[in-house]
Amino acid sequence: METNLEPSDATKLHHLPCEACGSKDNNAVYTDGHTFCFGCQAWQQGDGSEVTQQQHKKRNVDLIDGYYTTLTKRGITEETCRKFDYQVTNDYKGRPHQIANYRDEDGVVCAQKVRDSSKNFSILGNAKKMTLFGQHLWNGGRKLVITEGEIDAMSVSQIQGNKWPTVSLCQGATSGKKALIAAWDWLDQFEEIILMFDQDEVGQKAAIECAQSLPIGKVKIAKLTHKDANECLQKGEGKAIIDAIWQSKIWRPDGIVSTADVFKSIMNGDEEESTADYPYPKINEMTCGIRNGLVTICAGTGAGKSTFIKEIAYHLHAQGHKIGMVMLEEHEKVTLRSLISIKLNKNIVKDTSIVTDEEFSKAYVDIFPDDNEIQMYQLSGVNTVDEVINNIQYMVKGMGCKYIFLDPISVLVAGATGQVADERRLIDSIMVTLSSLVRELDICLFLVSHLSRPQGKGHEDGGRVRISELRGSSSIAMLSDFCIGLQKLDDDPHADIREIVLLKNRFTGETGMADTLQYNRATNRLLVDDSNERF
Repeated sequence: METNLEPSDATKLHHLPCEACGSKDNNAVYTDGHTFCFGCQAWQQGDGSEVTQQQHKKRNVDLIDGYYTTLTKRGITEETCRKFDYQVTNDYKGRPHQIANYRDEDGVVCAQKVRDSSKNFSILGNAKKMTLFGQHLWNGGRKLVITEGEIDAMSVSQIQGNKWPTVSLCQGATSGKKALIAAWDWLDQFEEIILMFDQDEVGQKAAIECAQSLPIGKVKIAKLTHKDANECLQKGEGKAIIDAIWQSKIWRPDGIVSTADVFKSIMNGDEEESTADYPYPKINEMTCGIRNGLVTICAGTGAGKSTFIKEIAYHLHAQGHKIGMVMLEEHEKVTLRSLISIKLNKNIVKDTSIVTDEEFSKAYVDIFPDDNEIQMYQLSGVNTVDEVINNIQYMVKGMGCKYIFLDPISVLVAGATGQVADERRLIDSIMVTLSSLVRELDICLFLVSHLSRPQGKGHEDGGRVRISELRGSSSIAMLSDFCIGLQKLDDDPHADIREIVLLKNRFTGETGMADTLQYNRATNRLLVDDSNERF
């Protein structure tokens, strides 16, 4: 449903004042000599005669008439409203509305966005033909500012004397990417494209999404001191808009940083630092403490992997850190009992009768004072990857956990068997997901992995732990930041001695033998064996 003017093959040359409505530059001059005012829609032939009503296309019956006035509450002048063809009406559906007139690629009004005082809006006319609001006013230039809404676009333009290119999205941030892709050729006429979206989470997310669809190297994102441009205008801080335009930063996709950015980070003291330490001195020295990233713990069957990570978890919790435990091979009651065992220094996992209920309760209260609980994953019938990932995200985002223990990855693989026939590819997929999750959440994830059976002596008989034996896929080793092995003694595998071997160390590169540990059956503890001088 088209409105107003017959199509013309003429090309727009420049703008002039309009004698009919008084606009300073809404009157466009075309190569065939005719003129057309985008404000009042007055049209003159090349010989100066006015076009008759019969020469106009019939106005879309869905469109409504309005008038120009100052938008007092918004701080928008009548001159600016005339510039952008933004009107008001007092009798649409029995109450006042504002009208944003939208044009098609030929500059002809094709649709109207009609909004009431409660910010409810509807679109009249042919929404599919809508171009960016204000697009008909400009034909390239050095800088173009794009805002989310019409009021913000007019605010930015008004602050600059209505002289510099400014437009807004057709239907807000959520459909912004689609609108900008449709206007690609027009946008590419500008040297810089500055996205000045709302400063809330939705607006900034939309700015990134839109930046990804715009001409590479031209896009900048502006930061405002208030929620949007109109709020700056209303508060009398027009300078903040100008500053935001000139101080806008070139958008770069995630993963690209310059040496200047890195150097600034170093000078600001933003280098990666240890966030906590291990309860074992040698491994702590070799790794320079615990850092955010993916830490894989590996050992053969019966070597004490779960006992080992519980010692680390208890140690971190005792230091006041927020802990989340996803123990996929044991009930959460067993996990809690193990932690209380550490506090009591008694093996109540094996025999609960060795302590009274009062001792058990007191130990719990001592370990878990108010607001310092450990979050635990409750086992379900099938532990899917998505379910576990969602629970980890909740532990981090909802409960503030910074250290997560996932024991073991093999249960996740088993839960997903059947979805992917190739187990190696399945582990690859899970590891990529976990690695991305760690980076996104900025946490330390301790991951327990079993080992493949070696060709020679088995691990249960004292076989050495090697990083190549991580079961199922090389991606476990490749994507881990640290890889820590736990092994029995080569010459006495039945002894309750365990050796820590650092297999991978992305931070310092130092690997090799670390602490020697003694397992105490009476206390169910795995502590440093100070008497052992093997290393």
